[in-house]
Amino acid sequence: MSRASTGQAAPRHLLFKGLTGFLLGFPLALWLSWLLTYGGLLPAYVPVRDQIAMWLAVLLWGAAPCIAFLAQSRRQCAIAFLLANAAAFAAWRVLQ
Repeated sequence: MSRASTGQAAPRHLLFKGLTGFLLGFPLALWLSWLLTYGGLLPAYVPVRDQIAMWLAVLLWGAAPCIAFLAQSRRQCAIAFLLANAAAFAAWRVLQ
């Protein structure tokens, strides 16, 4: 039996997961973009390196809310994004 036929509303944690992915995904996307383009994976002589970093950040930020919905609970979603942000920030500080 589907949720619509029983009259139940959609779970409220969907909004939380979407906002978590949107808000915590932004700094994560920026740090991952920097790590992938300036952290040593691309040679320094690539003329479009800045453009790649810019568009990669947009793609990563767009994927973050989608990935947030894979979490089992609100707590797991928040912890996963906070840990990912902390790891990306630590790697950014080491390679800076």
